[in-house]
Amino acid sequence: MNIAVLLGGVGFDSQKRTIQGILDNALPKGDNVYIFTCDGWNYESRFKYEEGEYNIYQLPDFTQYEGVIINADTIHDLKVGKDLANRIQQAGVPCVSLNQKWESSVCVKLENETGIGMIVEHLVKEHGAKTIYFVSGPVDNNDAGQRLAAFKDALHQLGLECQEENILYGDYTYRSGIEAAKKYLQSGRPMPDAIMAANDEMAIGLILGLEDAGYRVPEDILVTGYDNSSVAQLNHPRLTTVRRGEYTAGEVAYKKLKKMICKERDITDEIVYGKAIFSQSCGCDKKQNYTHAELQKMYVKKSVDMDEHLRLLKSSAAEFTGLETFDDFMECSKRYIRQINPEYFYLCMCGSIENYYAELDRMAEGKERGRDASVYKDDIRIPLAYEKGKFNSYGEFHKKELLPSECKKGKKGDFYIVMPMHHQEYCFGYCVVGNYERALKDTFFFHFILNLENALETVRKQDTMKAVLVRMSHIWMYDELTEIYNRAGFRKYAVNFIEDAVKRKIPVGVLFVDIDGLKKVNDTYGHEEGDNYIKSIAQILEQNCCNGELLTRYGGDEFVILFSGYLNADIKEYIDKLQADIRNSNLLSGKEYQMDVSIGYYLETDADNINLEKIIEIADENMYAAKKAKKASREQN
Repeated sequence: MNIAVLLGGVGFDSQKRTIQGILDNALPKGDNVYIFTCDGWNYESRFKYEEGEYNIYQLPDFTQYEGVIINADTIHDLKVGKDLANRIQQAGVPCVSLNQKWESSVCVKLENETGIGMIVEHLVKEHGAKTIYFVSGPVDNNDAGQRLAAFKDALHQLGLECQEENILYGDYTYRSGIEAAKKYLQSGRPMPDAIMAANDEMAIGLILGLEDAGYRVPEDILVTGYDNSSVAQLNHPRLTTVRRGEYTAGEVAYKKLKKMICKERDITDEIVYGKAIFSQSCGCDKKQNYTHAELQKMYVKKSVDMDEHLRLLKSSAAEFTGLETFDDFMECSKRYIRQINPEYFYLCMCGSIENYYAELDRMAEGKERGRDASVYKDDIRIPLAYEKGKFNSYGEFHKKELLPSECKKGKKGDFYIVMPMHHQEYCFGYCVVGNYERALKDTFFFHFILNLENALETVRKQDTMKAVLVRMSHIWMYDELTEIYNRAGFRKYAVNFIEDAVKRKIPVGVLFVDIDGLKKVNDTYGHEEGDNYIKSIAQILEQNCCNGELLTRYGGDEFVILFSGYLNADIKEYIDKLQADIRNSNLLSGKEYQMDVSIGYYLETDADNINLEKIIEIADENMYAAKKAKKASREQN
């Protein structure tokens, strides 16, 4: 059985616990869990990077899964959340939604009122707090709104007034907690007895900001958090917080989804209640969770892990920066994937190599890419797969499959994390890492994926530059209308052409061709038809360059053919063939005018006396003599 799980901000402990609650129950039963997630977590404004991150939620085809568990509250874009709800409903698959009630879904709600109420009551009754400030989460976040409402209601129940000026809004990060402390300190108002934060990270940010200003926690100000994160337990002072029950919620969500899949009846919504944990930051419980020795061991282990991760990230970033080709990227990536050693890793890229280079060519020509580069293409390929220590690759498959069937065949009880691969809004594809627990413990793997993304962008920029240079070289050497050499291209290759003839001691000659009646065609039928006339003559000349001749558009209506090894009889036969081909083209064209050219040539038989400019000049003079003779002949007739 395949289950899709959708949530954001996996770096937060609360999401990790939710996922663990699902996995601990699903994997032993042989179910496969596909976790679609990203690192987009900016509430204040959306950057292009986050647009690319959130694109991952467009990827899953929900008809490919027996059920879905979603925590839309961690996907802070309301539009994305609504789109997911619609697509899940259209797919008709069972769905359990965490915290938000959707039509046709069962809701497992992690309520916020109990824990918040317990902390407010505790601060007021046990510690005599009369003024309590609150740092809320984002304005449009469901959980943040509930926690703020619970705070206001708890104050009201105790007969205390909640003033809006005492409420600040953050984005659940340490940084926003530090900024909140600064704002309170700079407000000019008396500092409160206590400050409550809507999560632990902001609470720790508050403590750091207050301590920088000389305030002691809890001696001068009481500070509390929410979520009971690992950092809350290790912080000094240890945080007073709320154990929310995310693990339980994940466990309950899976069990309810399983019942829905099995079509059991009367499956109802469920509420998971939070519980306050009173600790040192509010002046309670002086005991530590860990001994000094245990803390030392934890610190050393974390330092060693971090040092290894930083080494990998720094060395990979340095190597990836210097990549020039996709082959370089592949070889470099393999070295680091082998060091990280997940059980499974799949780099899934949009489209074929041929499509990629065609896109570069279009861009070099100043045209549109030919596809919307911000979305996933239907056809996906896997140039790099790592499966239980061995590298592999897979050809094209449809994106709705996520992975080729041969990758999934016979697998049970596995979990896969699906993450976007992009640069800003440009979508390279996605990656899938399987049974790699490290990706759920810290942010190392997400940072490594960012290095991979930057490496792909480096290669893409290199390829784009190469395509532009090729295009510029083409423009420099080729005539835009006829796609044959212009004078620059002709002179570049004529040097080697003549040097070869001199070495071989063979004659070199020039055919100078001038189109007749071009001005009249332009005046009578328009310049577009005049261009068609020029192109038609160029095609006939090019078709007759079968023995290494060098053809160029020498001027507006003039062409030069450089040849070697011909004798006078050969040249005359060559000219007769050209003129015959032009007559045949006139018979087939159905045009109202007749194409014709005047041709002059010069043959230099002395290999030691070859002067390209001179023989072109003589051939040009001979062409004009031929044109003049042709005109005189027409006038006599």
